[in-house]
Amino acid sequence: MKRMEKRLTERIMKTRYIILSGLIAAMSLSACEDVIDVKLDNGETLLVVDGYVNDDTTRNYTVTLSTTAPYFDGNTTPRVSGAFVEITERDSLGQLRAIDTLQEQVPGSGDYISSKLKGRTGNTYQLIVRALGEEYRAETEIRRIPEIDSLTFEYREKSIMGDAGYIGKYSGPEPVGVGDYYRLVVYRNGEMLNKPFDLTYVSDEMVDGKYIGNLEINFEPFQKGDVIRAEMRTITRDQFYFYAELGAQVANGGLFANPPANVRTNLKNTSPGGKPAVGYFGGYGMRALTRVAE
Repeated sequence: MKRMEKRLTERIMKTRYIILSGLIAAMSLSACEDVIDVKLDNGETLLVVDGYVNDDTTRNYTVTLSTTAPYFDGNTTPRVSGAFVEITERDSLGQLRAIDTLQEQVPGSGDYISSKLKGRTGNTYQLIVRALGEEYRAETEIRRIPEIDSLTFEYREKSIMGDAGYIGKYSGPEPVGVGDYYRLVVYRNGEMLNKPFDLTYVSDEMVDGKYIGNLEINFEPFQKGDVIRAEMRTITRDQFYFYAELGAQVANGGLFANPPANVRTNLKNTSPGGKPAVGYFGGYGMRALTRVAE
């Protein structure tokens, strides 16, 4: 509980720091009378890959292909149609289990859907993408995932710390053996909580083999009757650092913000000197509970 209060206090202090920094910057700019037109060169157009496989055998998997676009272009990023997308599955012994060629079911969508692949814990997956005259490959795996024991809610009155409402609490075991990495994903009435402070990822380094009880899952309170789904996902070590770098970028702000930097990717061009790609192809084991806040 003290750790969560410290985390909340840090977020509040950071928000105040960003607001103060913005006010200082605005005051500085208001003293300038000249209007300066800054011309920014468009960067190189790169392939963007967003795809995951997991151990949920009830659904098909999607790999979305698009391209980068100029920062100040108000349009959505262009989708890549007509590409070759394939996922190969191997078991823990390296034996071939399946090869699935994904199809773009809606032309122009850039969404390539699997038809026969069903993820399994302990197996590895290789993605092959041929698009824009280049070939890219990426590898991932599905790691072990513990069960969720419970998802409960605690009502809190309005205070200086936040509005009144319900705080969700996750409880479940953490397997023995250091090297597990997790991402917690929460949905409220079918919509994923996707603000910067909702990006929750953790290593088991400090809690290996310990029972995780009453872990708070939301910053902004839920309301009575909200349908809440909590997904605990086991991710790879590289995915953990991908989210860490992503989180650092989306939270980067203020007068003394660091220059934007590329987030890591596991996509590799098979041709030396070929264009790089951005994005990520990941795998995860998943357990979920759905409850009504009350």
